[in-house]
Amino acid sequence: MRKVKIKVLKATCNKELAKQYGHDDNYTSCPVLKEGQEFYTTGIFGNDIPAGFCHMAWQALVMPVNVLIGGGKVLGFDDVHIACCTDGLRPVIFELSVVEEER
Repeated sequence: MRKVKIKVLKATCNKELAKQYGHDDNYTSCPVLKEGQEFYTTGIFGNDIPAGFCHMAWQALVMPVNVLIGGGKVLGFDDVHIACCTDGLRPVIFELSVVEEER
């Protein structure tokens, strides 16, 4: 069965924009996801949200995850895709890769 490994490559914070839009100097990168974390999709089709994964980030990843699970290519790459969540002040960058699992 195919699954997708989701690896957190980088958790960033644009402090300049955060301050401009009303946040104080204590505003930090994503409080949910940390660099180096790895998650694996679940479910009978291998495309369900991993336990403990950020729901906002999942909304940005669900399309490329489904393409990879289905054997397709995202933006012409083989089995790897780089994506990010849609939080403009503190985006998290992910590596998505296909994992074949024996049944």
